[in-house]
This record gives sequence, C-alpha cells and structure tokens, in this order.
Amino acid sequence: MLDLPPTPMKRLNMAYNLAKEEGINYVYLGNIPHNEKENTYCHNCGKLLIERWGFNVVKNVIKDGKCPYCGSVIPGVFNH
Repeated sequence: MLDLPPTPMKRLNMAYNLAKEEGINYVYLGNIPHNEKENTYCHNCGKLLIERWGFNVVKNVIKDGKCPYCGSVIPGVFNH
C-alpha cells in the first residue's frame, strides 16, 4: 500500500471524532507522531495511559487492567 497517498488528517480526525461520538472509549490514530490522538486516555479521568510514537508504545502505565490514577477498569489485553 506504499503506492497510495497518506489519508488526509482531516479525514482521520473525522473518523476519530465519529468513533468517540458513537461511544467507543479507546480510539487512537496510529503512526502519526506528535499527535495527541495517537495515545490512549482513561475514559473516566482523561489521564494519559498509553503513549505512542508512530508504531511504538513509549509508555504504558496501565496496571492490572486498571487506570493507576482513578482505578477504572480498562478493558483490553496489555503487554508490557
């Protein structure tokens, strides 16, 4: 797919916002360095849980499937 142009940010933002409006809690845009929407935030307190840089996870603070700040359960499979 390297022969295709990148998806415009406007379209990516539209998809992100639509997913959030539909109630999807853990939406993120991948492979967009320096964009806050490439990270994962707690659905309850809004704190940063997973920080990404492109395809890499830089920081993951989820502990035992919970937000370390407010204790909310974060559903998913998280490997450290």
